[in-house]
Amino acid sequence: MQRFFVPPGSIFDEEFVLRDAETVHQIRKVLRMQTGEKIILLDNSGFEFLAEILEIKKNEIDLKILDKHENQSEPELKINLFQALPNSPAKFEEILKHGTEVGIAGFFPIISERSELRKLRNPERLQKILKEAAEQSERGLIPTLAEPIKLAKVWDEPPAGLNLIADSFSLKPLLKEFFGEITEVGVTNIFVGPEGGFSEKEIEAARKFDAQTFSLGPRILRTETAGVAIASAIFFG
Repeated sequence: MQRFFVPPGSIFDEEFVLRDAETVHQIRKVLRMQTGEKIILLDNSGFEFLAEILEIKKNEIDLKILDKHENQSEPELKINLFQALPNSPAKFEEILKHGTEVGIAGFFPIISERSELRKLRNPERLQKILKEAAEQSERGLIPTLAEPIKLAKVWDEPPAGLNLIADSFSLKPLLKEFFGEITEVGVTNIFVGPEGGFSEKEIEAARKFDAQTFSLGPRILRTETAGVAIASAIFFG
């Protein structure tokens, strides 16, 4: 069944009028849905609404809300990815898309010593990628996307939870050794460096604030692969 996010708090009655131009176009022209068909609406609160199409107009669609229930696809564990900006906007888009699919709750772009990019390009496109990936993977929430921040500034107010830094130059400890602590804490912040990884200076600075380093083993993953692989290992390992 097709799923579409709508503005938070916009569903408060048995009848709902969908006016988002892109979604209306998708239902009318791309999917060619008909009166009587059902879709699922999500208001980014963790709930989803079963709705029946009453009438399809040129610029809006009239719907009847049939049922409301809590989405069951959100992970119990919360993982935030503090991702050093890679050298290509396309790589960051790939991180957002696949990271959303596996269940990452929030993306926090960071600027490290070896980062070539210093800002996000086309934020509207990035938000669209997050929304579409969340719909496709049947999530109940669209992950958050923060503004880029220098890595050194992160430690001015360390993130709450367990802070783990991927260290490509170390073979121990392995990520799996933290699984018990990850389950207990509930919120885990994963730090992934850019091409070339974090510098030793950056890792040492993070350790002063109780951040812990870990290894994925003898193979070196690309920066656009690492965060998704780490989250997958935690969620499905």
